[in-house]
Amino acid sequence: MKKLLAVILASCMLVIGAAFFAGCTQQPEKKPSEGEQGGSFEADVYAPDGAPALALARLMGEEMQFGGKVSYHVVNANAIQTYVTGEAPQAELCVLPVNAAAKALGSGETYQMLGTVTHGNIFILSNTQKTALTAENIKEQLEGKVVGCIQLENFVGFALQIVLDRYDIEYAVIEDPEKPAESGVSLVNISNPATQITGTATYDYMVAAEPVVSAKTGAVETLETVGDLQALYGEEGYPQAVLVAKTEFIAENGEAVEAFIEAVEENASWLTADATDAADIVEAVSSHLPEGATPTFNAQNLTKTVIGNCAVRFESAASCKERVKAFLAEITAVAPAMQLNVADAFFYEAR
Repeated sequence: MKKLLAVILASCMLVIGAAFFAGCTQQPEKKPSEGEQGGSFEADVYAPDGAPALALARLMGEEMQFGGKVSYHVVNANAIQTYVTGEAPQAELCVLPVNAAAKALGSGETYQMLGTVTHGNIFILSNTQKTALTAENIKEQLEGKVVGCIQLENFVGFALQIVLDRYDIEYAVIEDPEKPAESGVSLVNISNPATQITGTATYDYMVAAEPVVSAKTGAVETLETVGDLQALYGEEGYPQAVLVAKTEFIAENGEAVEAFIEAVEENASWLTADATDAADIVEAVSSHLPEGATPTFNAQNLTKTVIGNCAVRFESAASCKERVKAFLAEITAVAPAMQLNVADAFFYEAR
């Protein structure tokens, strides 16, 4: 009986052993890695050409994928809002002006603001007035003057009017620079900076953004930068461009979103590092423009000074929420038709 039991046990061990080795040699079919299958998600990222595109320059230059398949697009600033609106918005992530983001997406239902990425790149030029504009003298210096301003009915104009209000400066919007208002400051729109911001312009002052500012002062001897709108505003500038992401994309790809944010934070230091060449930054941006489009920046005008003047840095939505709300209220005060009220749900909070 003992001998029979031993034989049975031996047979069982052989069967178990055979099954074990069969399991070791017949590996389950290998699943493709994320890289092999193109990642676990697809995302289109959009940014307008100019300073906002600098906020993503390193990400674009290195084609950072964040575990998915990420495609970067640099587009005309005038069209950026079209990529986050409509029935099926194209952008999973997008950089756009804070006023445009608040007006179109402020409910927080389809997109949330991850944070601010630029904080003002607007300066005041003149070919006749040489006194630097400061908090102490701006009211006196601007009294009775004509100020030409790019995008007078958009972000740049709003920022300028907010600064004028802060210093209790009376102003009026006019059509003809040859017919200024009877008192205060006369504001007139500059529709074509290339032809209207010149050494012979009739405006007393001209308000423009980088890199146009440095390009103009570098090329025209009589033009000088006499005012920094960010410094005049105070508080280390104001929220200008923000990064938003689809709420659905955030919910499904939380780790990727957090990694994207971290990369945007690190990008700011990379831009100003001595080892980072201007040509590499320009190539990163221009390679993601539509075919045939010319980038705002080139290797000659994208200096470290210009990069610094673009005020590229990331501040999380949680940390800048109250500043954004306050600035949007200031925009509404100078442009009541905007009504930029945003819900708390608009501001992303890290999971």
